Amino acid sequence: MITWNTTSRGSSGSARERRTVAKALAGVAALAALAAASTAHAEGDGAYGRLDGDLELRAGAGASFADGGPALCARGAAAYLSTAGLYAHYTDALGAERAPVARSIAGGVFIQPLFLARYASDLERGAPWLDLFLDSLALGVGSFWEAPRGAGFAAEPGLELSLSLDVPLLGDATGPFLDLRGALRFRGPELSGDEGPRDAQRALVSITLGWHHVVRAHLVDAGDRGPAQVAVQRGAAGARSR
Repeated sequence: MITWNTTSRGSSGSARERRTVAKALAGVAALAALAAASTAHAEGDGAYGRLDGDLELRAGAGASFADGGPALCARGAAAYLSTAGLYAHYTDALGAERAPVARSIAGGVFIQPLFLARYASDLERGAPWLDLFLDSLALGVGSFWEAPRGAGFAAEPGLELSLSLDVPLLGDATGPFLDLRGALRFRGPELSGDEGPRDAQRALVSITLGWHHVVRAHLVDAGDRGPAQVAVQRGAAGARSR
């Protein structure tokens, strides 16, 4: 009798364990199926979150490399529909004696011409990170101000031409990116034909780790939202008066 009860309890325990394992495997399979479906949808979408909003905010920090050694740099940008926008770029040599420029700040506009053209032509068929990387090609133009070592910022700005590429780390428009940027800088006196002494620092290469975030700013329909909100408020006030 004792042997039968022990065997029965052991068989019952084994059955429960098998059912538990089966349920766990079924749950894992369901999660895997959902993940695969989400990945397939994301890969087949072609926008990868870029059309979830109309404004993409970007911020990052890293290092810049130029004649005289590396420097700390910070970068910020705002892009409309991942196509065009404004940027700001700051460098600081942190007191390095070899650096001819102690600090610099630049700002301007940029254009990313590939995204909408490739998306409209149904060319977004690669891996998400590859499509995002190719579409991130940006051409920029702006002004910059430099502060030589031991002096303040120059009163006359120079011209900056830049080229940048962003490497997505998660294959989505919102997430961490490794940003690569190269710039050619022409100082104000050089543009005006001044033949005075010039520093050799002209090319600037920056590598930053940053975050890109797509938000709904309603820039296109901003003019329509005001009258609509006024109408809603008037309707609500009329309902309360009744």
